Amino acid sequence: MPSKAAQIWIAIGLIGIVVFCAPVDTGSVVDRKNSANGHQEESGAVFNKESTENRSYTWFYTPSRGAPKGIAVVLHGLNLRPAKMASIIKILTEAKIDALRVSLFGHGQNYPHTGTTGRKKARIEALKTVSYRLWREETYQAYCLARRRSDQFKVPLFLVGFSLGGLLGTDLSVSRTDVRFDRMVLFAPALDLKGILYSAKLLSLFPRLVIPSRASNSYRENSGLPMAAYNALFEALRHFKKNASGKLNVPTILFIDRQDELISYRGLKQFVKRHRLNDWSFHLVKKGKAGVTVKMHHLIIDESAVGDEVWQEIRETMINHLLLK
Repeated sequence: MPSKAAQIWIAIGLIGIVVFCAPVDTGSVVDRKNSANGHQEESGAVFNKESTENRSYTWFYTPSRGAPKGIAVVLHGLNLRPAKMASIIKILTEAKIDALRVSLFGHGQNYPHTGTTGRKKARIEALKTVSYRLWREETYQAYCLARRRSDQFKVPLFLVGFSLGGLLGTDLSVSRTDVRFDRMVLFAPALDLKGILYSAKLLSLFPRLVIPSRASNSYRENSGLPMAAYNALFEALRHFKKNASGKLNVPTILFIDRQDELISYRGLKQFVKRHRLNDWSFHLVKKGKAGVTVKMHHLIIDESAVGDEVWQEIRETMINHLLLK
């Protein structure tokens, strides 16, 4: 049995290879040049983009005129650059679904801008103070904004979440009686973690300790994550499991790679069966020739991560699910 000190160093090593939604901008630079149709982001997609006063939220509207066919709340993963959800948002807007992208505190531009601290350091410092309650409140405020637009046009409201984002969205649904999504699309949702990740709890008493990340530089937001962020993740999962109920049984498609390094496919299957979520269906992702250097099975949110053929399959499945084609 290793000493307590040895256990801590083992935990650090384990967390170091955990890239929870770690991916950041595949190293591409975001092109924010204005165009006739809106803004062009790193995926090459053109959007009609509108930032709210709060740095947590950004709207992406369908390029065509007329009412949207639906509204989607889009939630990224832990330490993932929110801009890397661009490929998913492009699918939505091209299908005439308006998307509200959430940037959780400590991600994107959502951190205190003091002018005296560099953005990288400021973002890390923000993550050292993050909590499950804060992220849950940001998720709820996003829901309220999207619900308002959904009611305005009398169209369905969708949840599209990756990893931590899938957890926060579904947790919100079971936490509040006034929250309900008409349909959900979950990419490798963090609803059941693999056991090795729980070794991180050995460091839970050190919320400001930053654990280096070995995730692909092109996707991850920060070079490391404070334990406060992991603590918020674990608390969100505890709360979700405690409150999970049949309320989750809305039409849901769940994309996952069986070899996911972080999420337990077997655990998710058991969860769905235990709660009798008959309207949930799994779509297994088997990666093709991907463009990213580091092949991570947890990362399934764009063409570079899964390959062109697989991404086209995901695209078709997602839109057919949301728009009942």
